Amino acid sequence: MLKINNLNLTLGNKHVLDDINLEIPVKGEIIGIMGPNGAGKSSLLKSLIGEFKSTGSANLHNIAMQQTLKTITYIPQKAHIDLDFPIKVEDVVLSGAYKDIGWFKFITPKTRSRLNQLLQTLELEDLRNRQISALSGGQLQRVLVARALMTESTLYLLDEPFVGIDFHSEQIIMSQLRALKKAGKLLLIVHHDLSKAEEYFDRVILLNKTIRFFGESHVAMQPEYLNRTFLNPTNQQQSSESA
Repeated sequence: MLKINNLNLTLGNKHVLDDINLEIPVKGEIIGIMGPNGAGKSSLLKSLIGEFKSTGSANLHNIAMQQTLKTITYIPQKAHIDLDFPIKVEDVVLSGAYKDIGWFKFITPKTRSRLNQLLQTLELEDLRNRQISALSGGQLQRVLVARALMTESTLYLLDEPFVGIDFHSEQIIMSQLRALKKAGKLLLIVHHDLSKAEEYFDRVILLNKTIRFFGESHVAMQPEYLNRTFLNPTNQQQSSESA
């Protein structure tokens, strides 16, 4: 169970997140986090992993999330990646295994096999020796997903994984995310395209500083809840649908 109680975040003089409360079972589900620009979507993910210091609590299986980071995979926005760093695709993907095997240690046959499998599945085999600075947006995002999948996690947090990528790459990535869901993982994905909500997500969190709605994706897309989230920022009412 992912349980968030009274999470609040202030950055500078701005109250970014206001009393976030959620209980989400870890049972194989893809949940979208959607809302207007500046709503606190990315900040919520960063608060959960401790990059931003928030108040309140966030627990995964009754353990503080700060103590369970090895069971959590976070994929940031591509804009946060240093493309000038000279590193090849294969090495970026392989670095995803280091939280299990450690740095400067021998790469086991199992790890090498996993690397080759992901390069093949995400259509990166022909790019394995290419510098990341030479990749397209879609190719780079597939590399980041492959890196994240090098080790097994319980919870996956993805921040705008489909921004600026081609349709083919988006479909390849979604296929991998659905496989994680089938394996019983919980995925929280910040996303901006409302037209994809019902296709991609089982449930949707509509966020604008506080939670405006949390429930089935087809219900979240109803005008009542979208208007509450996107057109009426002063309305602090929180609404949720029974899980």
